[in-house]
Amino acid sequence: MQSARTEIPAFPFDDSSVSNVVDVYTRLRVENPVSRVALSGAPVWLVTRNEDVRFVLTDNRFSLAHSIDEGVPRLGTFAPQPGSLLASDPPEHTRLRKLVAKAFTVRRIEELRPYVRRTSEELLERLARNHGASADLIENFTAPLPIRVICHILGVPERDQPLFREWTEKIASVTGTPLEEVKAGWRNLEDYIAGLVHEKRRNPTDDLLSVLVSARDEDEKLSERELVQFGITLLTAGHETTKNQIANSVLVLLRDCPEQWRRLCADSESIPKAVEELLRYVPLFGFDVTFPRVAREEVTINGVTVGAGETVLVAITSANRDGEMFDAPDTLDIERVDNHHLAFGSGVHRCLGAQLAKIELEVALEGLVRHFPRLETALDGTSPKWNTGSFIRSLRTLPVRWPTT
Repeated sequence: MQSARTEIPAFPFDDSSVSNVVDVYTRLRVENPVSRVALSGAPVWLVTRNEDVRFVLTDNRFSLAHSIDEGVPRLGTFAPQPGSLLASDPPEHTRLRKLVAKAFTVRRIEELRPYVRRTSEELLERLARNHGASADLIENFTAPLPIRVICHILGVPERDQPLFREWTEKIASVTGTPLEEVKAGWRNLEDYIAGLVHEKRRNPTDDLLSVLVSARDEDEKLSERELVQFGITLLTAGHETTKNQIANSVLVLLRDCPEQWRRLCADSESIPKAVEELLRYVPLFGFDVTFPRVAREEVTINGVTVGAGETVLVAITSANRDGEMFDAPDTLDIERVDNHHLAFGSGVHRCLGAQLAKIELEVALEGLVRHFPRLETALDGTSPKWNTGSFIRSLRTLPVRWPTT
């Protein structure tokens, strides 16, 4: 039986919110794939191999609901809220997810592609028209695109869209943001969604939030808190993750792999495969792990016994660079096939908006390579500036430029 090390390193690892600590995870996957680390001073298990991560994500003996219990170690100030999809287990999770699953089928989401494309074109044309030959790509494209899309789905008025950026950045904070500010972000979001729910009751429209209000009022399938948390989860997850995945992917292509960018410019048909590879290769989580799980009972993972009540962290960043699953795992290959990455998780908690995120990534890349084939970063030898202490790995800005002749 494999045993954990007696010396317990602190987690998160140094600089994991800024750079992909490849060497650390490469060593752990080989030497100690299920290892002890100290999270907020308490011992927890860190799982790093793709096969083991997939096992934890799909086995219902590992609970998300219990991860918000008092006394469970967590990443700083970050935690999902009671009553949300992110803090529930079957059968409650099954009931909640079923209410919106029909709105997120592949067919229904694919029907949104023309709207995503129109929105992307509008933003890119404005970018070219109003900003000369340089701009911040996040402010002008990667941020507004996904928030417009998710607000369109939910029925959030366009005039209110600028409100959410500050609030969602605060609630995604792990370290560095005072707890009171994080709580204020949650309160602002809850108050806003509660007000929007009230408006949908008075004047229902053809949008997802109106459907959820109906499920609450007519069928009593949701509590009022669950309804508000649904709105918050869909709104925040529907734009914050995609905004940063697009920006981080463009940075990697332009700065680290310009030959792959040129290949996309020459052959836009390869963009769907490229998106899957970018999801695998480009880390999304600021501290390399997704939400903690708590073992409901004693479970063995790769020869290591995890006791009932113990906390388990799954390192998605590491799982997506596992050489036992992927050839040349530390190389970005936009022609990679059979790409079984875990960027969206796995099992019953797999990201509900996975298909929507992929469409937005595809449309964004297609528009960028068509409008700005000679796009380059305007970092000029400086390092990118990252938002430190955030659950989502996010750039502060992404300065870019393009030749106009």
